[in-house]
Amino acid sequence: MEREAKSSKFPIGSKLPIFTLPAAQGGEAGSDTLTGAKLSLVAFTCNHCPYVKGSEEMLVATVREFEGQGLRAIAISSNDAAQYPEDGFDAMKVKAEKMNLPYPYLYDEGQQVARLFDAECTPEVYLFNENGVLIYHGAINDSPRDPSKVTVNFIEKAIKQALSGGSPDPAFERPIGCSIKWTR
Repeated sequence: MEREAKSSKFPIGSKLPIFTLPAAQGGEAGSDTLTGAKLSLVAFTCNHCPYVKGSEEMLVATVREFEGQGLRAIAISSNDAAQYPEDGFDAMKVKAEKMNLPYPYLYDEGQQVARLFDAECTPEVYLFNENGVLIYHGAINDSPRDPSKVTVNFIEKAIKQALSGGSPDPAFERPIGCSIKWTR
């Protein structure tokens, strides 16, 4: 699916919602994890989606590239594990360890956090400035399913623009991926 338009429920300029979720790496994490960061990145992701699988290495590399410059990140899986057992919490734990994720991988079992962000697909990312204001929303790159065809790393571009004192331009790039699997 491709998100057709910007969110009217969570537009650019929205404040980072307050939330806490269980982390696949143990304990809990959420909006407090991002407090004090120059930039905060929230990525809606999952285990099964081929678009996530095709772009996740780029996301991890981008987070690692900028964490020393004040970027903090979290990833959230909101998919219904009854429909997609591969996206369940136990499978998330395996993935977090196997990939040595540089950010907490959170489980939004009740899907409340996905609704707060008006998230629609995986992968879908949200970048916030140091004041917790949304400055970029959308895609990680221009070829999420096939990393060999990526020509633009949108999130890297947005981070660089923000770190240099500017605003991401564009502030929205249509995310393409699997729809979030809502509970029935």
